Amino acid sequence: MSESSRPPLLFHSNAPWSPTGYGQQCGIFTPRLNKHYEVGISSFYGLEGARLRWDGMVVYPGLGGDFGNDSLLPAADAHLGGFRGGLTMTLMDVWVLDPSIIRRLNAVCWVPVDHEPAPPRVIEFFRNSGAIPMAMSRFGEKMLQEFDPLYVPHGIDTEAYRPIPRREARDVTKIPQDKFVVGMVAANKGNPSRKCFAEAFQAFKLLRDRHEDAVLYLHTEMTGKYDGVRLPMLMEALGIPHDSVFFADQNRILHNPVGHDTMAHVYSSLDVLLSPSAGEGFGIPVLEANACGVPAIVTDFSAQPEVLQAGWRVDYRANWTVQESWQATPDVQDIFDALNQAYNAEDRMRDQLAQKAREGALAYDADRVMDEHMLPALAEAERRFAEREPVELKAVA
Repeated sequence: MSESSRPPLLFHSNAPWSPTGYGQQCGIFTPRLNKHYEVGISSFYGLEGARLRWDGMVVYPGLGGDFGNDSLLPAADAHLGGFRGGLTMTLMDVWVLDPSIIRRLNAVCWVPVDHEPAPPRVIEFFRNSGAIPMAMSRFGEKMLQEFDPLYVPHGIDTEAYRPIPRREARDVTKIPQDKFVVGMVAANKGNPSRKCFAEAFQAFKLLRDRHEDAVLYLHTEMTGKYDGVRLPMLMEALGIPHDSVFFADQNRILHNPVGHDTMAHVYSSLDVLLSPSAGEGFGIPVLEANACGVPAIVTDFSAQPEVLQAGWRVDYRANWTVQESWQATPDVQDIFDALNQAYNAEDRMRDQLAQKAREGALAYDADRVMDEHMLPALAEAERRFAEREPVELKAVA
């Protein structure tokens, strides 16, 4: 254990430079946590083979892509000076973790829940691991009420994500000035897609049939190489004109992801963000778009309606998944109606939506989340662990 006066904390997630939602949150919150704790980062994705230092913190590598089940305990022993020498905080889906490993730690799990009810494997993990859940949404808090969860929402840098005049933003992004731009910022992983590309594309086709100046900007991988959807094939099947769809630079998003400032220009180029997901543990792109003054369209399910600050919520039908619980399939006609309302919105309504979006997003500024939610929650976790009586192991005769 370090001789620092700050108590140690090990943060287990994607590496802070990773172009993933978890990686971004790790990169946002670990420097802030490091002002109060001596933070080490256990990276199960984004670093392998040797530790290094990032922003003054040690990043411990993963081994073999096993979500940290093979590397978490060694990292905890090295950083905490013993498995229970401080807090271990995970940010990931918990059902991939081995509860017998987590049980050896004072573990707080910042966990997404995107099904209703919470999937059985999530419930069983918390029953068997002794970890304290930290819900990232009020929806997740409700789904995990059996375990008296803490609540800490995700956060964003609202100085980086800020409204930029549309003409200026489109000059940077090269998106045409004279178009109505619908944007999707979503990972193309899994088929059927949790991001509901098929339903989103069907609704966009209906919009395009009415309004030839409507275009679709896709900030995602297009070929489905990560077991996702072959988006050009979906476009062809629906008869969506190729000149009505713009893809982000494919090499850049895969190998040199754009930074927050550039993404603020991307969001500010949009007229509306389309994000009708089947389920979200949180939904960072919606909040980022809102912080830039851009309304969004979301499915009225899981964390999505609470994260949305301004825009439209669409109806859905329940869908049973391989996680043995329910998610949502958004209604195509409802998505189209929302898109059409966004298209036909008068300037006064657009201004009101932009103001509401920005003001609402400020509540999720990372510094505010840190002070109002994260630090109090971790203090409560430390109190709970301190009150737990040690387990007495009796020898077998």
